Amino acid sequence: MFSCLEICQNEWEVEMTNDRDDNNKPILEIDKIFFSYSKDEKILSNLSLNVNKGEFVSILGDSGAGKTSLLRVINGLEKIEEGYIRLEGQLLSSAFYHISPEKRSVGTIFQDFALFPHLNVKENIYFGLNKKDKYDETFVEHIINLLRVEKYLNRYVDELSGGQKQRVSLARSLVRKPKLLLMDEPFSNLDRGLRVEIRREIKMILKNIDTTVILITHDSEEALSLSDKIGFILSGEIIQYGTPFDIFYDPKNEIIAKAIRNSNILEGEISNGIINTEIGKFKSHSKFKDKNKVKINVYPNQLGIVRDNKQFTIIQKEFVDGDYLYIIENSDNKFIVRMNNSEEFYLNELVGVVIKDTNVQIINISL
Repeated sequence: MFSCLEICQNEWEVEMTNDRDDNNKPILEIDKIFFSYSKDEKILSNLSLNVNKGEFVSILGDSGAGKTSLLRVINGLEKIEEGYIRLEGQLLSSAFYHISPEKRSVGTIFQDFALFPHLNVKENIYFGLNKKDKYDETFVEHIINLLRVEKYLNRYVDELSGGQKQRVSLARSLVRKPKLLLMDEPFSNLDRGLRVEIRREIKMILKNIDTTVILITHDSEEALSLSDKIGFILSGEIIQYGTPFDIFYDPKNEIIAKAIRNSNILEGEISNGIINTEIGKFKSHSKFKDKNKVKINVYPNQLGIVRDNKQFTIIQKEFVDGDYLYIIENSDNKFIVRMNNSEEFYLNELVGVVIKDTNVQIINISL
């Protein structure tokens, strides 16, 4: 016979174990989905993605890569042709099954905020809350105060700044307590200074209420600064998925390397542990056979320019975060060089290129 205390303790331990198991399971499971707008062109192809509860995940890629289409199949605005999408174990979409957007516990923030101009801020925030059912008024007030929109609840949309519209749009999504929040380029309409300030603030707020987020963006800086994980999408497939550190320091191919850090991709040949390229020698820290042809990832700050051995022309110059960023080219190649010293070079000036750091990453090898 077991005592009541023992039975209760066992039930509590089982419940805690189940909670731990649930936390280890992905809240969103996307498995080998296909989607197209026409039979001739696949927009999403064999795409898989798992997102854990409370994670902030960015989907990064160029225009036309499939980012927004992925968002639309997750929130139910589009139907998939193969594979499945599950949220907390519940099937949302498959080839033969589809739950409509309003019945999914998914919030979406669009690029243009999608606020109603004929409603004031308070009415916009409360729009979509089911008045027939009881909603948590205390939680709604908490979100309003957390996002600091309580001071302009009676204002209309055209009386708000870009940052204020962003907060109202976020509040409207969060008061519904979505299991998943989707954000489609939400900061792109804001100026740079406000964009940086708002995204830092929003990240803290979302972490504070343990919200699971998928951000759609083409901005690598934005993805790196906000995310727990980044998925790089190309031609409708996630080609690399990992932490910002992994994506930044270990890009899987030259497309990702260029997108993340404006990398220079050089071709070379290995000889006695040295990679010989057209601009000089780099070190190989991997054991490859001599005469292997490789592609290496050289960051702009690993190169410098000098007024000797003039083989390149400066075709572009920018001042970025205290450094000069130069783009130089000759008849065969184009390189990006980042210089943090006081010496300044000028547009159309003929220069030479030097290697400041010989340690590189091999991103492609031909055996």
